[in-house]
Amino acid sequence: MTHLLSNYVGHQSNMFSRARFTLLFFILGLFSPLSLAVMIEAEGRAPLNNNDYVSARENAVRDATRQASMQAAVYVSGNQQIRDGILEIDNMQISTLGKVSQVEIIDQRVEGQYLLVRIRADVQFDTGCENGSTNNYMKSVAITAFPITQSAQAMLGGLDNAVSALPAQLAQHLSNSGRVNIFKATHLNLYDSLDSAASRQLDDGALSTVAANTRQLAVQYIISGVIRDMSMIDQEALQDQNYFRDLLRRIDSRGPHYRRNFMLDIYLHDAYSGTLLSEKRYQASGLWQLEPELRVGFGSSAFGQQEYGRNINQLLATLSEEMAQDLRCRPYSALISRTEGKEVWLDAGQNSGLKRGDKLTVFHRSTFFNGALQPKTHLTNTRKTLVIDEVQAQTTRAYLMTDSHQSNILPGDLAIAR
Repeated sequence: MTHLLSNYVGHQSNMFSRARFTLLFFILGLFSPLSLAVMIEAEGRAPLNNNDYVSARENAVRDATRQASMQAAVYVSGNQQIRDGILEIDNMQISTLGKVSQVEIIDQRVEGQYLLVRIRADVQFDTGCENGSTNNYMKSVAITAFPITQSAQAMLGGLDNAVSALPAQLAQHLSNSGRVNIFKATHLNLYDSLDSAASRQLDDGALSTVAANTRQLAVQYIISGVIRDMSMIDQEALQDQNYFRDLLRRIDSRGPHYRRNFMLDIYLHDAYSGTLLSEKRYQASGLWQLEPELRVGFGSSAFGQQEYGRNINQLLATLSEEMAQDLRCRPYSALISRTEGKEVWLDAGQNSGLKRGDKLTVFHRSTFFNGALQPKTHLTNTRKTLVIDEVQAQTTRAYLMTDSHQSNILPGDLAIAR
């Protein structure tokens, strides 16, 4: 559905003083329930030094692009304010502006010592989460090893390093998304039995292992995986000793006998309780045409030149995008490390996105044993609210309205923002 909206804003703010805007917003469509694209016209300027039109034009377009992104944020926020003729927008909105694409220059002119450029561009950004979550805090995530169920399959091409190389690539993708803080634990295997990897929550032993390697379990979520299949579709293609059949296969270099499977199961666990939050299977296939004796390794340039490698790389990009969106819409939690009267310290720092005045709910954490005498973690909402007072590099101080001991709030409890 296409909508046409116009929004007039009075005088320019100091923030927008270098550009004049046309506040006409054309909503191109809802690509998904969580994504919105807006067409924006904006104007930017840059000083024309030494008649260098090329550099001035680049800088003016860059300025106009930034202004277009700001305009989109003003429209989407829905809570812009005008005080004394000045348009206001807070820092959080500015830091979460959308991506600008399809930039088209529609006009340019010189005014005095400045080159002015008017552009039309699309700005796309997220509008929220289906579950109603609105927090923009950075989730902390540990990524462990991805063991291979059939290790013999990985010998072809020397892809046995995928156990650590594949999660390392996923970690890099997620880091680039800018939505999570990643802790690599790709040397750790959480599962004694790969067949039952997702049939139960992580036990205390697995959580303790991760804790010892990720700042004493300061992470909120754990991503693990199991590589289920790396086999050739035609198992006999590389072992056939018949000269004529082998010759025919080599002539038909894109035949099905050169195709290779890939199957990966991904699991997301809560790091404080071990609870399995989600699991998903990803599959791909592609041509694998290297000689059997070559060991190129997973993620190498030679691996990426194969259709098989390219398809897996594309799969990883899709997987990481889905995982980043999933994590963004999950609750943010921080471990309470110390309490003293009404003051509470959290095991979270400046890279979490917390800021003074933010409010989180305290959940008391307790352990019980099920019928099989396995420890389980239970969270109880105390209905008490923490207010962030000071955020430092690795710790955050907050305060309660009541004494922490009277409310039975102890180190090891959690502060959660949904």
